[in-house]
Amino acid sequence: MAKRSDRLGRLNSSIKNCLISLRRYAVNSTALLLTTLAKIARVYRAKWKMILFYQRSRVIKLFSDSDIEVEKPRVMVAIAHITSPQEAEHPTELGSEKVERLRCTIDGLLSSFAHCNLTITIHTLPGRHVVKALPAYQRQLVQTIDSPDCNPMFVEYRLQDTLIDHVEDYDWFLMLEDDIVISDSSFLEKLSKFNQISGGLNFVLTPNRYEMHEGRKSYIDLTICSDCAWDSFSLIESDGIKFAECVNPHSAMYCLSQDQVRYWLKSGRTWKNKVIMVGPLESAATFCLLECFCLYKPHPKNLNYLEVRHYDTKYSKLCPDASPFILSQQH
Repeated sequence: MAKRSDRLGRLNSSIKNCLISLRRYAVNSTALLLTTLAKIARVYRAKWKMILFYQRSRVIKLFSDSDIEVEKPRVMVAIAHITSPQEAEHPTELGSEKVERLRCTIDGLLSSFAHCNLTITIHTLPGRHVVKALPAYQRQLVQTIDSPDCNPMFVEYRLQDTLIDHVEDYDWFLMLEDDIVISDSSFLEKLSKFNQISGGLNFVLTPNRYEMHEGRKSYIDLTICSDCAWDSFSLIESDGIKFAECVNPHSAMYCLSQDQVRYWLKSGRTWKNKVIMVGPLESAATFCLLECFCLYKPHPKNLNYLEVRHYDTKYSKLCPDASPFILSQQH
């Protein structure tokens, strides 16, 4: 009996060990199979992604949108540009800074309004400009108007007549001085949106003007004004962007829609050729507009919503003191 019991014990132990071995084999085989299948799936998934990638352009072309024609806004630009006779005669030696400013101004226009039908005119006097020193591609694109019968300080008033004479030919009319650089392809869209929300032709949005000097960005028309303030009663807000009338509305430029130029013309322009405030340049570029327009700027909450660069540093040097309108990464 003892021997029989011992044999049964050994048999049970052998069966148990065999079952354990079979279970381990099954687990290992299953793990191997699943790992192999996962690897195969990853390989095929990667290949499928590559197949889809190479077919991507064909799929896009299959469902391509043929309606891509865009009606280009017609924009007329008038740049006021006057140099000394010496700078005009020797632009490389004496007028290189004026050449660089004008070149950057024109390049800014070509970039920001590349999606438009653009006409650029430069208003000056004979022997008082450096247009001949501009790059060839710019000389081919600009029209120089240098009629002699004008006081150099009143050229900006004279160019207004050119803009108004073409009121039926363009959608937008942009006047700027020769050191104002625009770097914003959405410039017209922002003006158009403001015109819609303001509710009247007599509301004009002008940009904040800044200079860059030693890494600091100075909004010069705000820093130069010691009592700069914003009219809370004039506040307009849309999609979180605020606009208001400012004590100093000057930007050395303005951009009017066709309807706004017509509105301006109907006013009679009785402030034409008058020194309204500061001097003839500032009067022609800004303050004469106040005869019939309310001039707005982006609010301090969003100064950079619409801005242009003054390609100079003189006002930054004139007003270097700390100000909420001077932005810098320096501490």
